[in-house]
Amino acid sequence: MGQVADGTASTVEQLNERVQELERRVSELEGLASSSTYPRLTGTEIQEPRVRAPKRALSLLDASGGAVPILGKAVLGIAGAYLLRAIAETGTIPKLPVLLVAIVYAALWMVWAARMHVTSRFASATYALTSALILSPLLWESTVRFQVLSPAFAAGVLVAFVVLALALAWQQNMQAIPWVAVLAAVGTCLALIIGTHELVPLTAALLAVALATELAVCLGHRLTLRALSALAADFAVWLTVFVLTSSEGVPEAYHSVSPATITGLCLSLLAIYGGSIGVRSFGLRQRITFVEIGQGVIAFVLAAYGSMRATRGSAAAALGVLFLALAVACYWGALSRFTEEAYTRNRRVSATWAAALLLTGSFLLFPANFQVPILCLMAAAAAFVYTRTRKLSLGLHASFYLVAAAAVSALPAYAASALAGSVPRAPGWTVWIVVISAVVCYAAGSRGGKDEGKRQLLWMVPAALVGFAGAALAVAALVWLFASRVQSNASRLSVVRTIVNCALALALGFFGSRWKRVELGWVAYAAVVFGTLKLLFEDLRFGNAASLVVSLLFYGLILILLPRLMRRGQAGS
Repeated sequence: MGQVADGTASTVEQLNERVQELERRVSELEGLASSSTYPRLTGTEIQEPRVRAPKRALSLLDASGGAVPILGKAVLGIAGAYLLRAIAETGTIPKLPVLLVAIVYAALWMVWAARMHVTSRFASATYALTSALILSPLLWESTVRFQVLSPAFAAGVLVAFVVLALALAWQQNMQAIPWVAVLAAVGTCLALIIGTHELVPLTAALLAVALATELAVCLGHRLTLRALSALAADFAVWLTVFVLTSSEGVPEAYHSVSPATITGLCLSLLAIYGGSIGVRSFGLRQRITFVEIGQGVIAFVLAAYGSMRATRGSAAAALGVLFLALAVACYWGALSRFTEEAYTRNRRVSATWAAALLLTGSFLLFPANFQVPILCLMAAAAAFVYTRTRKLSLGLHASFYLVAAAAVSALPAYAASALAGSVPRAPGWTVWIVVISAVVCYAAGSRGGKDEGKRQLLWMVPAALVGFAGAALAVAALVWLFASRVQSNASRLSVVRTIVNCALALALGFFGSRWKRVELGWVAYAAVVFGTLKLLFEDLRFGNAASLVVSLLFYGLILILLPRLMRRGQAGS
């Protein structure tokens, strides 16, 4: 034991001496380094020389390094689809189970695309495109070539594919995945329409796709693909109406369906987009978009046209009731829901749609004898409501309804005959209703003299109707009064018309300058233009020297006096 202890002590002494010697050498080296002019190198600075690549080259390498494997996986996915196709073609296994497995396989790729959205946007979009490239050719080939799947089943799969994509994209508000799904569904449906000539199930599928996208938007999911699904649904409905309701009969390649089915498809289009606009604009009071405005008009036109054509006009009464109900809803929006300035666009669009729906519904529902009083009543109501709300659109509605009422009444024919043709006898009751309504609208809308600028032009249509209708009635009355005393020939009749027209222009100019109503001045100048045309086409053609002298005398006086009256009115204001 003593020898072991001695040996250990000697070993420790040797190690101590060696450590001291090493410390001495290190201190000498540090002294040399501190006195040297060369920079000191630490241990971390002594590294291998590295060749640095440019930043752009590194970014391209990194991108390609991430993209290439993703593309490789996508290619393997498509290869798997071809493997399933090869198994189906061998015939060892029935085709239907293999096709169902392939459909599930495509759906799984869409699920994987949604799961990769957070990690890599490129991978998410690539896998979604892979899913579409697997599903679309599969459905087309199995429906058109192999005829294993029916068009209705293929349409249902496409709708389910879109719904799956919208559900997967919901939480993170994805855009690429719904775009790929809707593009695939729309393209496949159109290809199947060409290949199978089955319009009804595939049109219903496109309507279901449109419904799914609109429901997602109404529930708060922002989608940028609404226009795509809307245009696809519009085209499918139009094609169905055009092909299956042709006057030459249904083509041989297509299957005829009942008018109720076509009407249902047309009204479904209106229900989808009418309901979407109602929820978003009227319910949630969101600002209506230009896409919604255009699509609402297209859906309305296609629904009316398609239903009337499919039923040969028998759906007119039902459509009239529906459009009148929609008009009431739109007027409620314009007068109550969108009264604040923040909803100006919604209010104007709602008011415009209300007028169009009410006019269309009146024409479809009521016979011709009732259309004139109803439209005149609506014109008067619009004028009175305008005096309370001062909304410009309602003032326009009064003129709009008056023009529509005049167009379906006997007033245009009566005025044309009295002022340019053979003078008629007593006017019909529709003429009196339109004239009285025009007087009421002008009196109600322009009372108080508070309108200025463009608002005064709102009442130019009622003033023109009253003025020219009054001129026509005056010509008819003068001809009737002097018929027994003076023989009425073409030259004398032209003089009477010229005098009445000049009196109309002078009276309008006088009252316009006196009441500071600019619209009366515009109507007066319109009478002057009409007098010019009358001189060229009637007086110079049918008049003699004496009648031309009288006509030109009165017309010249009007050209002198009317501008003076208008300038006097402007100076007085």
